[in-house]
Amino acid sequence: MKKQPPDENPQDKPEIVLKLAEEQVALTKQLVVDGRVTVTRSTTEHDEVISTLLQREKVEVERVPKAQRIEAMPEIREENGVLIVPVVEEEIEIVRKLILREELHIRKVEQQVPFQEVVTLRKQQVNVERQEDKPSSQPIREE
Repeated sequence: MKKQPPDENPQDKPEIVLKLAEEQVALTKQLVVDGRVTVTRSTTEHDEVISTLLQREKVEVERVPKAQRIEAMPEIREENGVLIVPVVEEEIEIVRKLILREELHIRKVEQQVPFQEVVTLRKQQVNVERQEDKPSSQPIREE
């Protein structure tokens, strides 16, 4: 731009319009693949021998028949390393017993006791008269 000489009046000159320009920025992104990564996993196997001793217990059960009468429930016990578990069964026993509680002794005793009572007796009498004209065919009785 040029400078105006001092003797000129800036108001006498026509106006100059300047156009202004402005720059704007537009930003865009773009994905660019510039390399790849591959991951591979592998497992290897190998045999190895392991030796050890394992403890194992085995139980043997022996049934021993008894069939004995007992008065009380026996306890579980151990004899010479053997655990003995009694198996008990109740049985009902019905017993009939005759018990003599008492005796009745009965005797006959004869007595003579005076007895008196008023009774009514009946007596029938029959009076039969015969007529000679007709013989009677029935016997006559008196009571």
